[in-house]
Amino acid sequence: MSRPRPIQVVHFTHISHLATIASHGLVSDTAAQRAGLISTDVGNQGIKAMRRRRAVPVPPGGVVADYAPFYFAPRSPMMFVIYRGGVPTYTGGCDDLVYLVTTVERLSRLGAGVVFTDRNAVLGIAEFTTDPARLDTLIDWPLMRATIWRNTDDQPDRKERRMAECLVHERVPWEAFTEVAAKNPACVRRAQATLANLGHNVPVVVRRDWYF
Repeated sequence: MSRPRPIQVVHFTHISHLATIASHGLVSDTAAQRAGLISTDVGNQGIKAMRRRRAVPVPPGGVVADYAPFYFAPRSPMMFVIYRGGVPTYTGGCDDLVYLVTTVERLSRLGAGVVFTDRNAVLGIAEFTTDPARLDTLIDWPLMRATIWRNTDDQPDRKERRMAECLVHERVPWEAFTEVAAKNPACVRRAQATLANLGHNVPVVVRRDWYF
């Protein structure tokens, strides 16, 4: 099955980060840690440490933590871990998480340095490319459209392939985002108020089916 057109990609974060992102763009974990921009860290610290060590073998190089990560589908394994309370340093669940939505094509038009992987980028067997023409075969598009992504006997790597990534080097400008999505109306109202205070009018919508 060929890729969708355009290719939507999503990044989720805690709503407390929305004002900073809207003002300065979405930056890599390396830059965010250095600048002290992470007020509510929803990530698994062990995995984040691995991303700081995992080299990116294609230009512009560096390590995975030097990139802002996007998934090709919502309801990712990482969000499921958060939903189940599996991140020891964050127990707030998914209600206060928002998705930032853009497309590969929009990122390319803005001149972003984009790298694609066929699975979780920290894995040693992950394949990296900068060529968007390869996305037809690099990404398992039926798996991205599936509601259930658990591993099976026939496909023991479904979970890691569902975590295929679109990695943007260093920073994603705010103008890249076409939508902010939230789990419930209360979170939508908070996001709308935050963006209105900054003079932004990006649509904020409820997408309950993007959450667990």
